Amino acid sequence: MIVVRLLIVALLIVVVALGLAWFFTGNRLHLVRLGRVLRFALVAGLVGALLYVVERVVLR
Repeated sequence: MIVVRLLIVALLIVVVALGLAWFFTGNRLHLVRLGRVLRFALVAGLVGALLYVVERVVLR
């Protein structure tokens, strides 16, 4: 569980850093990367949640 918390903290740091980089530079490349990071995090979270549900159903 500590690994998940550390990954969430790392995700928040990356999102804030990319948001600030875009804000100060105005370069849209940072927004594109931010979108990719958020999309990847969403997909990884959904896959992790599905694996958790499958594990709970199988081990029941």
